[in-house]
Amino acid sequence: MLYTIKDILSEPVLKGAVLLSGKKKITSLSIESVSVIEMPVEDFVREKELVLTTAMGCGSNSSFFLSFVEEIYKSGAVALAIAVGRHVQEIPQEVIAFGKEKNFPIIQLPWEVRFSDIIKMIYRQINFSQEEAIRINDHIQKQLLQLFLNNQTIEEALQLLSNHFDAAILLFYGKDLIVPVSSTLVNSVSEIWQLLESDSITNPTTIHKNNHYKFQIFPILTISKRPCYLVLEITNTGTLQPWSFVQQHATNLQLWFQKQETLLSNQKKEKEQFIQLLINGSWENKEQLMEKGISLQYELNLPYVCILGQPEKVYEKQKWNGEQLTMALYEISSDIAKKLHRKIIHAFLQGRFILFMEVVNNDPNRSANELLDHFDFYIQKGALPLFSWGIGENHAGLYTFHEGYKDSLTALEIGRNYKGPGTRSTYANTGILRVLSVLNDNPEVTEMMHTIMGKVASYDSDKGLDLFHTLAVYLKNHSNVSQTARELSLHRQSLLYRLKKIETLTGRSLNDANDLFLLQLCLQLWTLRFNQWGELNKTAMQKADVKNKRR
Repeated sequence: MLYTIKDILSEPVLKGAVLLSGKKKITSLSIESVSVIEMPVEDFVREKELVLTTAMGCGSNSSFFLSFVEEIYKSGAVALAIAVGRHVQEIPQEVIAFGKEKNFPIIQLPWEVRFSDIIKMIYRQINFSQEEAIRINDHIQKQLLQLFLNNQTIEEALQLLSNHFDAAILLFYGKDLIVPVSSTLVNSVSEIWQLLESDSITNPTTIHKNNHYKFQIFPILTISKRPCYLVLEITNTGTLQPWSFVQQHATNLQLWFQKQETLLSNQKKEKEQFIQLLINGSWENKEQLMEKGISLQYELNLPYVCILGQPEKVYEKQKWNGEQLTMALYEISSDIAKKLHRKIIHAFLQGRFILFMEVVNNDPNRSANELLDHFDFYIQKGALPLFSWGIGENHAGLYTFHEGYKDSLTALEIGRNYKGPGTRSTYANTGILRVLSVLNDNPEVTEMMHTIMGKVASYDSDKGLDLFHTLAVYLKNHSNVSQTARELSLHRQSLLYRLKKIETLTGRSLNDANDLFLLQLCLQLWTLRFNQWGELNKTAMQKADVKNKRR
């Protein structure tokens, strides 16, 4: 309950007072204090203060008088009451015109009215109004709590607040919009959302729009750190609500958020356990599996391809915690699935994003890449960190969750290690890499690789000649010297010198078919083990150098 200028003018002590300007605002301007001020104003006036004055020193000088009133207005005073009769016989028209222009209430007081009586009356009423406001807000808080205990919806809680504040109201909860039934703000949602996104509001904020209405925006903290805003629309004639009262009621709304977030957390855990069951292949009865899937709103009787994603922290431009990343992945993947009209099953488990996507036209590879093209858009604009992807298209289909997951995991790990972060790999195109991985685990093959390629790595490290790249291009061009020289932008004699150096260091002839095969195999094995993300691992080369010197 606020104490306004209109309330003051209705008091018996001000029976002879005359309102000269600001009539439209007297019902919305609340008073928090009162003071007596004469020239000069300086810093003695506070905001929302009623100023009492005799205008002593202004006399008949209308310019002095106008300057004095302008300073009081700029100080944030809610209104100015001027005692007429001794120092001022009448208030200049320029002053009245200024009050009308600014909608600033100027009150003419009879000289015989004592300022002390006005001050005593105002503070008595302010105290009464504050006590009444506290009483009413306590009652509203109890009503909100009762609504929660009675399992009423948050929309009904917002309707109660809308009636209490006499204002249109709505609530942004992440990307969800919650409004009471009677809210008139629905048509302004896009405008309000743009304000929230552009201004990054973290504190209680009042935004004035076109002199017709104001938005009071109160950010609410939630357990999940999901952005949440309570928005009140105050009309030009309405009264801004004290932030302390808004905060009290926003705190009560958190009861609904906590209940909702607990429910969502339990659903999330249940879905994650179900997806863990799918990727482990640990189900026996398909009918029971189907029933469980239906209860979680999953359609299992469709062909799915498994896509496995791993976030690359090395390349992140933003710091992501697990909860934020999980929420972003779930929201974005759901949005993409809606755009593509596909069903998905997803979970973020053990640092990796597991996504089963419905296959269309019996083409799992195309279906998966179509979805990942959309993910790339979000990654490029910074809505997600960089991801590496593995696609298990080899076992896409009905009830192939376990096999598809194994294939996508193999594709992700081998493709990521060989091609680097931020790339996509399918199970099919990692065939040669899987063979090389098996050979890499064989100690005899590893020993042979170090024997043949170790000296080349050491020479490259010392001289910077990049013989590895020279050999790779030479083998790619099927031992064609002229074509290799053109691709490397080298003189023919320089290339021949390098090739001779490779033969000397490896002890193998580039003219022997068996030696060429061994060189190509060892180059691939070395690259798989040490040459991650397109650059030779210097640590590995140093180890190879030490090993060769010992021999």
